[in-house]
Amino acid sequence: MFFDQEQAVLKNAQQEAKLLLSQGEKPRIFSKQHLGTFSSQMQYSLALIAEEKEILFFAFLQWVAIFIGYLLWVQMLDWIPDSVWQEIQRASDHDHEGGFKLMNLVLLCWSFLIVAMVSYPISLFSAAMVASHYLRLSAQESTIGRCLGMAHRNLGRLWIFTTIDAWITVGAILDRLPKKHGRRTAFDELLYYAWKIGTMGVLPALVTGKGFLDAAKDSVILLKTQPARAIGIRMGYSLVCWVIGITAYIGSFYYFQMMPHAEGANRVYNFYFFMVVPIMLAVGLTAVLVRPLFLIMSARLYTDVVPFAKVTLPPEHKASKILVLIFSVLVCVIVGAVMFAKPLGLVDWIESLAAQDILQYRKLHP
Repeated sequence: MFFDQEQAVLKNAQQEAKLLLSQGEKPRIFSKQHLGTFSSQMQYSLALIAEEKEILFFAFLQWVAIFIGYLLWVQMLDWIPDSVWQEIQRASDHDHEGGFKLMNLVLLCWSFLIVAMVSYPISLFSAAMVASHYLRLSAQESTIGRCLGMAHRNLGRLWIFTTIDAWITVGAILDRLPKKHGRRTAFDELLYYAWKIGTMGVLPALVTGKGFLDAAKDSVILLKTQPARAIGIRMGYSLVCWVIGITAYIGSFYYFQMMPHAEGANRVYNFYFFMVVPIMLAVGLTAVLVRPLFLIMSARLYTDVVPFAKVTLPPEHKASKILVLIFSVLVCVIVGAVMFAKPLGLVDWIESLAAQDILQYRKLHP
């Protein structure tokens, strides 16, 4: 739906990974072999992070961006009246499907705006972490300024790729949550991990200034040249993320026992607002302690396979200033909507859409 042209270019890498996974073993998360590969590749990443502390700084800023994005996303749930959630509960109790199209569309658009906004700093700081490896490889000093300067080289494409990848990731996470209908299938997981494994080399390639087509080709080369290493790194990273996520999910039950129940108006909003603590603890552990390892492992795999010329700092690009302007406008729109929802009439507008949805649903299911 979003960035279809860019996704189409990257689909080749996903298809190659899908074929490889289909011919071999299925993408098993809980595998000692994958964890062993991830662990064996960790030494260089840990050594680089220990010497280049700016990597942890970039990782921390990513976590802050996700934290802010989550809080902004939750605010829209407060605009949706309780009557909608009550009707949704009634639909679930009676196994009724469909309906609430307007609310779904509004929530979809708001979610995408948040993902796109948060993807800007994530793409910038992820590229900066990869840049630290490139600078070390070319015997240049790695500093915050140099890493950010190199990250700006292809920031437009990096932002688009990160938005696509984040949107796919969020969709997979939500799809895995326990629900009454529409269980996630093994084929869904195969496609998801085919995307993740197939595009492992895209971000490192984009940082060097390549376009989507060349980045996708490079990513396929990684997968074909060192499939065991590529799959092991990605699946080992997924395993660690799963352990953190499951621990946070279980811990949230004990957390809610200690917290006051979400009584009063808009229980759905209260639930997601209180969930910020276990969710952000899990995201923090992943973003600050695990993701930098994965990014550096991926970058090192890329430079081990794809010929890499000496890194030179790119000149300042006017396009990056345009991107900053676009990002700033996006932030102002989102923050302005949150701060002035009532004066702008957004709350009344959403309530009117909710009333239309409820009316339409009751016509279908009296």
